[in-house]
Amino acid sequence: MTGVVPSQDSFGTLKDGTKVSRFSFTNKNNVTVRVINYGATITDVLLPDKKGTVEDISLGFDSVQEYESQHSYIGAALGRVTERIKCAKFEIDGVEYKVSANDNNIHQVHGGTSGFDTKMFTASINGDTVVMKYVSPDGEEGFPGEVTTEFTFRLTEENELILGYTATTTKPTPVNLSNHVYFNLAGHGAGNVGDHILTVNSCRHIPLDKEYIPLGDGTISDVKGTPFDLTTPTQLRERMKDVLVSNYVFEGHGKKKHVAKLELPSTGRTVDCFTTEPCMETYFSCAMGTMKGKNGATYGAYENGGLCLIPMQYTSAVNMPNFPNMILQPGQTYTQTTSYKFGF
Repeated sequence: MTGVVPSQDSFGTLKDGTKVSRFSFTNKNNVTVRVINYGATITDVLLPDKKGTVEDISLGFDSVQEYESQHSYIGAALGRVTERIKCAKFEIDGVEYKVSANDNNIHQVHGGTSGFDTKMFTASINGDTVVMKYVSPDGEEGFPGEVTTEFTFRLTEENELILGYTATTTKPTPVNLSNHVYFNLAGHGAGNVGDHILTVNSCRHIPLDKEYIPLGDGTISDVKGTPFDLTTPTQLRERMKDVLVSNYVFEGHGKKKHVAKLELPSTGRTVDCFTTEPCMETYFSCAMGTMKGKNGATYGAYENGGLCLIPMQYTSAVNMPNFPNMILQPGQTYTQTTSYKFGF
């Protein structure tokens, strides 16, 4: 697949004066993607509709200061551990580690109080790829080991945004990297998220309790006969209030597979999600507070937010005996690839 060579410009400065860079891709089909090195954040995805009208379909903010002050995860990198760690603690080789409890002072979510979404990445252009690196110090947010991460971004002429992730560590530590981009295929501020149609290519999911923690020691259930069954195209409005957060399980960890398709028939726009990860979370903005977004748009919960397709490892696997291990060992390299292929 032919890649698009990105350009670089400024996206302003953080409160402490740190300069932030923006990287832009535009392909021959008038698809544009922009990312910044604060939080390795996807700020814009501009996509034509079936009539050729271009809209920005990703939620975001106009300035880096807004990304810094909102701490909303919108479009940002997630790490060290995507989703929750039950009771904000875990054991490795008999040693208990307590990490920052930023979820109701009980659990940890998305890497802690200052997760990767708040970090400055060093960034460069390597051919058709933007490469962003962050070194997480030993002890950051309570995690053991110095972890060196690399996030890559590439847009092809075939309208596929490819996200690559790698990590190495100096000590055994949990690693589960991803990105929290929000989509609204009518345009980022259009609302009416329930008009979308979603298909998830999995008949298994991880049941969660009211705090979004897996049941027991980690349970996997069949979706048949439940609101979580999205194996056929389903309008979101039918399920949004019943399926607040869901985590689907797929075969073929490490192999690229088609996990989901998001559609908005009125525009002709589609997003197909592919990943090498074993799970994917769907999130329908159920907990999003009211906030001002790009170009004066107002975002909020459910219909006024966006939809997230977040490939990842098994949620809270670090303390779920029934789930595969997510501990990265020294000498190993964590890798995953996720892509979003856009259609119109």
